[in-house]
Amino acid sequence: MSGGFHGIDPEQLDQAAAALRTGADRLTALGEEFGAKLGKYGIDTIAPREIIRIADWGRTEVSKLRGRAELIRKLNEGGDLASPGGGAQGLIRLPGELEDFELAQKLARVYGDGVFTEKDAERQAKLVHDHADEVAELADDPQAAAAFYALLSPKVRDALPNLIASTGSKTAKQDLAAFSKALGAALRAPALVPAFAKVRSDLTRPAGSKAAAWNRLALLAGANAPSNIRSAAARTLVLDDFTKKPRQDWRAGSTESKAYGLPSDLVALGLEVLAGDGAAVRDAFSKLGGSEVKLTRTEKMKLFLDHAERSADEEDVADAFGRAMEAGTEAGTEQPGKHSPEAAAFTLDLIKAAGSFGADLPASAKDSMGVIAASYVHELVSGARFDKAEGRASGMEPPKHWKPLPGVTPAFYLSPGDTSGFLKTFVGEDGTADQFDSAVARFRHDTLISAARLDGKRSSDHFGDSSMMFGDFGSLAFKAAVDVLGEEDAVADMARDFTKNTTGFLLDGVPIAGQVAEAGWSLFQAYVVSAAGDIWADSFETQVETATKERSDLAKRLKYDMTHLLHSGGYPATDPPKELVNPATGALKTYDELVAEAKNEATRDKKWEQALQEKLSVHDAWTDSNDKLDKKIELSARAQSSDLAKELLKTGK
Repeated sequence: MSGGFHGIDPEQLDQAAAALRTGADRLTALGEEFGAKLGKYGIDTIAPREIIRIADWGRTEVSKLRGRAELIRKLNEGGDLASPGGGAQGLIRLPGELEDFELAQKLARVYGDGVFTEKDAERQAKLVHDHADEVAELADDPQAAAAFYALLSPKVRDALPNLIASTGSKTAKQDLAAFSKALGAALRAPALVPAFAKVRSDLTRPAGSKAAAWNRLALLAGANAPSNIRSAAARTLVLDDFTKKPRQDWRAGSTESKAYGLPSDLVALGLEVLAGDGAAVRDAFSKLGGSEVKLTRTEKMKLFLDHAERSADEEDVADAFGRAMEAGTEAGTEQPGKHSPEAAAFTLDLIKAAGSFGADLPASAKDSMGVIAASYVHELVSGARFDKAEGRASGMEPPKHWKPLPGVTPAFYLSPGDTSGFLKTFVGEDGTADQFDSAVARFRHDTLISAARLDGKRSSDHFGDSSMMFGDFGSLAFKAAVDVLGEEDAVADMARDFTKNTTGFLLDGVPIAGQVAEAGWSLFQAYVVSAAGDIWADSFETQVETATKERSDLAKRLKYDMTHLLHSGGYPATDPPKELVNPATGALKTYDELVAEAKNEATRDKKWEQALQEKLSVHDAWTDSNDKLDKKIELSARAQSSDLAKELLKTGK
């Protein structure tokens, strides 16, 4: 024992076994001699028999010690015998208990020499399942898990998914997961069993056939292996060859894929191995095909989307590609507006690749694009700006003359064309588009309130500039929707969202914060539509009126929304009239609160619309008496869609 290291030297263990055997033989001879002498004098005692019993026990332990020495020798094969982190030459670091190594050896024999030699498939399936839980438990001791795979027959190891599925087992998926769990633990072990080094190396070497590659990838798919192993295995087993020669049949493991719910397309399975690990995805795509492949990362990404379109397994390929891209962009792990340079650069390439397909992006990848869009809302919204560098190309560096806006922190800068192209990849996907709209709604709400706060402290117009940016984005987003869905469906979708989000959701008389943001964005989009064309505006109003039995004065609502945002941000003004203040929160009431009150106050002689107008008149009188606030409201409301954005809509560019 030294420096926290504990292990066994097999040579010394053999010497100890030999010494024990010699001692046992001597002890037996002593017992027999002692018993004979006592017998001469007629003395009957159990002492000689006890001595012989102890000697017999010693002989049984000899075989155990020699078996352990042989086990340690096997685990030492093929590696540096000096244990990482301490120890001496010839010693192997032990797991918590030596019994774990012995269990690993037993299981390796069960699966290597027993289960798969059984002729009866039903019995085979039962034997596989009966011991699968023990294999999974090895993951609690990564060294023991490594020992299991080091001792398992390579022929069995490389064919496990096929062997398990061929039994017809109803628990095949669960059983394979047990083997994957143990493999993942072994691959993540900080100190390797030397003999496991070959297993690790084999996983990242060419398999020799597509069927063998499918088996290795299927075992790795649920292993949660380290990033470098995922990347190396996926590339070596399929993705490098795919990048060099994509137009070929990549199907393998068709029978097994049904048993495990894994794709039969080898390219899709390679992406499955990468999915969930952003570092692995980015590393793989930076090295795909090796030095002889001169494609850019964007061009490599397009290869996978082209393959999805051609493949009989399009849905599997596109879905796996989408989830791999989610990981590579860190859409689920990093905060919007705070993305790392590595993830951002990867995302910029993806946006250009996926955006080139637009609405033609394979369907099962669309939901992932929406997830990525919601995470990169700063980049997409600012990508629609027409106020600065309108002829810009997409890139990591700010365009010349770019004017940053407070609270808007893109990690890269998109052109309007690339922004529009990427939006088209998920427009019309209800759940996905709704998720993105919610992200934009929160972003708009928070950005404008922050801008109002800053404008109140100094002479600036961040509120107006930010309003213009969102107006540009609203125009661009609506144009993308029209291009994909057609005018009628695009307007219908917007009318549906407006109706759903502007119905004054209150909790105990207090507006729900998230709903206020959602309502503001829906109103904002509706105003953009009304500014874009009379036909669209009339269609929108008609559909809203059909759903709610009332028309909506978008201009009045928008101006009031501007007031609400500015007041929420603390923009300086006199105290608002008490009729406009929510007594529970002390905040300015929302437009929908005023509508709800007006409807409650309506009488036979006074329609609710009249009651609402009286309340809005109080609002107008208050803002008119605050010149700076009033001017800010007017200018911001007019900035909702820029002339350039409207022209873009009209010309269809």
